[in-house]
Amino acid sequence: MLGRQVRNVFSRSSDSRRDRLRDARLRAHSRQLMHRLELPMPLDPAVLCERLGEFRGTPIRLMAWELPTDGPFGMLISRPHEDAIIYQSHTTKAHQAHIVLHELGHIIAYDLAGERPVATQLRTCYSDRDERDAEVIASTIMCQAILATRRTKRYGIDEPWRPSVYNSLVLAES
Repeated sequence: MLGRQVRNVFSRSSDSRRDRLRDARLRAHSRQLMHRLELPMPLDPAVLCERLGEFRGTPIRLMAWELPTDGPFGMLISRPHEDAIIYQSHTTKAHQAHIVLHELGHIIAYDLAGERPVATQLRTCYSDRDERDAEVIASTIMCQAILATRRTKRYGIDEPWRPSVYNSLVLAES
Protein backbone atom coordinates (compact mmCIF):
# COMPACT_ATOMS: atom_id res chain seq x y z
CA MET A 1 0.00 0.00 0.00
CA LEU A 2 2.74 2.46 0.94
CA GLY A 3 4.66 1.64 -2.26
CA ARG A 4 1.64 2.59 -4.38
CA GLN A 5 1.27 5.91 -2.52
CA VAL A 6 4.96 6.72 -3.04
CA ARG A 7 4.67 5.91 -6.76
CA ASN A 8 1.62 8.20 -7.04
CA VAL A 9 3.53 11.07 -5.40
CA PHE A 10 6.47 10.64 -7.79
CA SER A 11 4.13 10.30 -10.75
CA ARG A 12 2.34 13.52 -9.83
CA SER A 13 5.59 15.40 -9.29
CA SER A 14 6.91 14.31 -12.70
CA ASP A 15 3.60 15.40 -14.29
CA SER A 16 3.81 18.81 -12.63
CA ARG A 17 7.46 19.12 -13.68
CA ARG A 18 6.46 18.33 -17.27
CA ASP A 19 3.67 20.92 -17.04
CA ARG A 20 6.09 23.57 -15.72
CA LEU A 21 8.58 22.82 -18.50
CA ARG A 22 5.82 22.94 -21.11
CA ASP A 23 4.52 26.25 -19.68
CA ALA A 24 8.05 27.70 -19.73
CA ARG A 25 8.48 26.68 -23.38
CA LEU A 26 5.11 28.24 -24.31
CA ARG A 27 5.95 31.47 -22.45
CA ALA A 28 9.38 31.72 -24.12
CA HIS A 29 7.86 31.09 -27.57
CA SER A 30 5.14 33.70 -26.94
CA ARG A 31 7.70 36.33 -25.85
CA GLN A 32 9.86 35.63 -28.92
CA LEU A 33 6.81 35.87 -31.16
CA MET A 34 5.83 39.25 -29.65
CA HIS A 35 9.34 40.57 -30.35
CA ARG A 36 9.31 39.23 -33.92
CA LEU A 37 5.93 40.79 -34.73
CA GLU A 38 7.04 44.25 -33.49
CA LEU A 39 3.53 45.28 -32.45
CA PRO A 40 2.58 48.87 -31.68
CA MET A 41 1.65 49.56 -28.08
CA PRO A 42 -0.85 49.60 -26.49
CA LEU A 43 -1.71 46.18 -27.84
CA ASP A 44 -4.65 45.95 -30.22
CA PRO A 45 -5.82 42.33 -30.63
CA ALA A 46 -6.91 43.05 -34.22
CA VAL A 47 -3.41 44.26 -35.15
CA LEU A 48 -1.92 41.20 -33.40
CA CYS A 49 -4.18 38.93 -35.49
CA GLU A 50 -3.24 40.76 -38.69
CA ARG A 51 0.51 40.58 -38.03
CA LEU A 52 0.38 36.99 -36.80
CA GLY A 53 -1.64 36.00 -39.87
CA GLU A 54 0.96 37.62 -42.15
CA PHE A 55 3.78 35.95 -40.23
CA ARG A 56 2.14 32.51 -40.47
CA GLY A 57 0.96 32.93 -44.06
CA THR A 58 -2.63 32.18 -42.97
CA PRO A 59 -4.94 35.13 -42.26
CA ILE A 60 -6.81 35.32 -38.97
CA ARG A 61 -10.27 36.87 -39.16
CA LEU A 62 -12.04 38.29 -36.11
CA MET A 63 -15.82 38.16 -35.87
CA ALA A 64 -17.85 39.65 -33.03
CA TRP A 65 -21.01 37.60 -32.57
CA GLU A 66 -23.89 37.53 -30.14
CA LEU A 67 -23.21 34.14 -28.58
CA PRO A 68 -25.52 32.48 -26.01
CA THR A 69 -24.45 33.44 -22.49
CA ASP A 70 -24.60 29.84 -21.30
CA GLY A 71 -22.16 28.65 -24.00
CA PRO A 72 -18.56 29.40 -24.92
CA PHE A 73 -17.49 33.05 -25.19
CA GLY A 74 -15.19 32.29 -28.10
CA MET A 75 -14.71 29.80 -30.90
CA LEU A 76 -11.97 29.00 -33.36
CA ILE A 77 -12.80 27.89 -36.88
CA SER A 78 -9.69 26.59 -38.64
CA ARG A 79 -9.84 26.26 -42.40
CA PRO A 80 -6.99 25.48 -44.77
CA HIS A 81 -6.92 29.06 -46.09
CA GLU A 82 -7.77 31.02 -42.89
CA ASP A 83 -8.54 30.89 -39.20
CA ALA A 84 -11.61 32.67 -37.83
CA ILE A 85 -12.02 33.68 -34.22
CA ILE A 86 -15.61 34.28 -33.17
CA TYR A 87 -15.96 36.12 -29.88
CA GLN A 88 -18.82 37.33 -27.69
CA SER A 89 -20.03 40.77 -28.79
CA HIS A 90 -22.02 41.43 -25.60
CA THR A 91 -19.23 41.73 -23.05
CA THR A 92 -16.60 44.28 -22.06
CA LYS A 93 -13.72 45.25 -24.37
CA ALA A 94 -11.24 43.79 -21.87
CA HIS A 95 -13.09 40.46 -21.84
CA GLN A 96 -13.27 40.45 -25.64
CA ALA A 97 -9.50 41.04 -25.81
CA HIS A 98 -8.91 38.12 -23.45
CA ILE A 99 -11.21 35.86 -25.48
CA VAL A 100 -9.33 36.74 -28.68
CA LEU A 101 -5.93 36.20 -27.00
CA HIS A 102 -7.13 32.84 -25.64
CA GLU A 103 -8.23 31.67 -29.10
CA LEU A 104 -4.94 32.97 -30.55
CA GLY A 105 -3.27 30.87 -27.86
CA HIS A 106 -4.82 27.77 -29.42
CA ILE A 107 -3.54 28.80 -32.86
CA ILE A 108 -0.02 29.50 -31.57
CA ALA A 109 0.09 26.24 -29.60
CA TYR A 110 -1.05 24.26 -32.66
CA ASP A 111 1.57 25.94 -34.84
CA LEU A 112 4.29 25.27 -32.28
CA ALA A 113 3.30 21.61 -32.06
CA GLY A 114 2.89 21.29 -35.85
CA GLU A 115 -0.77 20.29 -35.43
CA ARG A 116 -2.45 22.63 -37.90
CA PRO A 117 -5.69 21.01 -39.07
CA VAL A 118 -5.79 20.16 -42.78
CA ALA A 119 -9.60 20.23 -43.00
CA THR A 120 -12.12 22.77 -41.68
CA GLN A 121 -12.63 22.40 -37.94
CA LEU A 122 -14.91 24.22 -35.52
CA ARG A 123 -13.32 24.06 -32.11
CA THR A 124 -15.27 24.87 -28.95
CA CYS A 125 -14.19 21.95 -26.79
CA TYR A 126 -10.56 21.21 -25.97
CA SER A 127 -8.60 18.99 -23.64
CA ASP A 128 -7.43 20.37 -20.29
CA ARG A 129 -3.90 20.52 -21.71
CA ASP A 130 -5.05 22.55 -24.72
CA GLU A 131 -6.96 24.96 -22.48
CA ARG A 132 -3.96 25.35 -20.18
CA ASP A 133 -1.69 26.03 -23.16
CA ALA A 134 -4.06 28.68 -24.54
CA GLU A 135 -4.30 30.40 -21.15
CA VAL A 136 -0.52 30.38 -20.66
CA ILE A 137 -0.01 31.93 -24.10
CA ALA A 138 -2.82 34.50 -23.66
CA SER A 139 -1.58 35.62 -20.25
CA THR A 140 2.04 35.80 -21.48
CA ILE A 141 1.05 37.98 -24.43
CA MET A 142 -0.99 40.23 -22.16
CA CYS A 143 1.86 40.55 -19.63
CA GLN A 144 4.39 41.30 -22.38
CA ALA A 145 2.07 43.94 -23.83
CA ILE A 146 1.58 45.59 -20.43
CA LEU A 147 5.35 45.64 -19.78
CA ALA A 148 6.09 47.03 -23.24
CA THR A 149 3.44 49.73 -22.85
CA ARG A 150 4.90 50.73 -19.47
CA ARG A 151 8.41 50.86 -20.99
CA THR A 152 7.11 52.94 -23.88
CA LYS A 153 5.56 55.49 -21.52
CA ARG A 154 8.31 55.48 -18.91
CA TYR A 155 11.31 55.75 -21.22
CA GLY A 156 9.74 57.41 -24.26
CA ILE A 157 10.56 54.49 -26.55
CA ASP A 158 8.52 54.63 -29.74
CA GLU A 159 9.14 51.03 -30.75
CA PRO A 160 9.66 48.87 -27.65
CA TRP A 161 10.36 45.71 -29.69
CA ARG A 162 13.00 47.20 -32.01
CA PRO A 163 16.56 46.32 -30.96
CA SER A 164 18.70 49.30 -30.03
CA VAL A 165 21.47 50.07 -27.57
CA TYR A 166 19.16 52.28 -25.51
CA ASN A 167 16.37 49.71 -25.58
CA SER A 168 18.72 46.91 -24.49
CA LEU A 169 19.91 49.04 -21.55
CA VAL A 170 16.33 49.81 -20.54
CA LEU A 171 15.25 46.19 -20.94
CA ALA A 172 18.20 45.01 -18.83
CA GLU A 173 17.14 47.42 -16.07
CA SER A 174 13.70 45.84 -15.54
